[in-house]
Amino acid sequence: MFILGVLIAIASAAAFAALGLVTLFGGFRSTQEQIIPGFVPDRTGGAERLLTLGAVWIPVIVVTIFGVYAGYRIIEMVIQAMA
Repeated sequence: MFILGVLIAIASAAAFAALGLVTLFGGFRSTQEQIIPGFVPDRTGGAERLLTLGAVWIPVIVVTIFGVYAGYRIIEMVIQAMA
């Protein structure tokens, strides 16, 4: 039973970390393919560009940090349980 719990914990840690990294990848793609090209025809000012990028990147960074940190903590818990 213990081994099954360890395997489930490792899989969930990988899922959390992958979710965080996929969110980061999606943020890069949306910035390059949608947000920045959208600035050109709209002729947006500097403040609007900064606020738009902040509105996109602050949540992306927060989700990435929490996902990777949750994965790290789960692996840390597994290592302590095995010791």
